[in-house]
Amino acid sequence: MKIEVKVNFDFGKLANEIPKNINKYLSGYAKDTAKGTKINIDKGVGADGKELKLGETSYRAGEQALYNTGKMYNSLKSNKNSLSIKKYGYGHHKQDFTIVKPPVSGTNVRNFIGTTKESKDKLDKEFMINIKKSLKK
Repeated sequence: MKIEVKVNFDFGKLANEIPKNINKYLSGYAKDTAKGTKINIDKGVGADGKELKLGETSYRAGEQALYNTGKMYNSLKSNKNSLSIKKYGYGHHKQDFTIVKPPVSGTNVRNFIGTTKESKDKLDKEFMINIKKSLKK
């Protein structure tokens, strides 16, 4: 008895295409995260959908969170597959306020860096389509 197996996919081609597909995904994710983070700040919501607000003891209580001079907001940029933001902006995201000297009392904004769900879903779908294309002979 002779068994013959035919395949319509090529793991070698997939292996060659993976780095390109990952870089394309990361680049799109960084770009959408910069845009999504600005949208989050403008809407006053975090990446988790919770309201961004300054503490009652903040010298800016009642004002828009994360937008004082606009320096951090305008520093949000994507370059290839990376996202850049002012150091104190990342400190806000991680709730590490020791980055700013002296730490500002009442600043409790965190978890605001992120893309929108729609953008992430679109990127994920495009990534899977590219992987499937790369797998075909």
